[in-house]
Amino acid sequence: MITTATTAFLVSVIVGLSLFTLIRKERHHGRRFFARTLRVFLDRKVEQSGRWIINSWEHFSKYVVQLNWYYSIHSLLKAILAMIISFYTYFEDMFERNRNKTKQLRAEKRQLSDSHHLQQMTLHREDTTLTENQQRKLKQKELDGKH
Repeated sequence: MITTATTAFLVSVIVGLSLFTLIRKERHHGRRFFARTLRVFLDRKVEQSGRWIINSWEHFSKYVVQLNWYYSIHSLLKAILAMIISFYTYFEDMFERNRNKTKQLRAEKRQLSDSHHLQQMTLHREDTTLTENQQRKLKQKELDGKH
């Protein structure tokens, strides 16, 4: 088992070094030495695959991640709006209750004020009512024409 792994490793190192040397010499001379059409074909396929990967990544990052970001912001704003609505409803109900209490208290005050006024009139009438003796004397004065 170890000998198979060692053999595979040595073959990989030799193939890698020979390709490295070959590519270096081709770049130095500015042309390819063998299998030009196959290597041009493979270069095009690698380039197309690279473009497809780049386009897929751009699409993913541009549309999927961005769309999720927008949905997250939308959800956050929706939650904030729901919170504002609940606060508004709470305070509106509180103001409505306070307004109704104020109306009720004013009506009670008005009613008490009216009844209090009537009580004051009654007390005043009782305080200023003439005795029968005084009423007779006043009647006699009126009849006699003496004011």
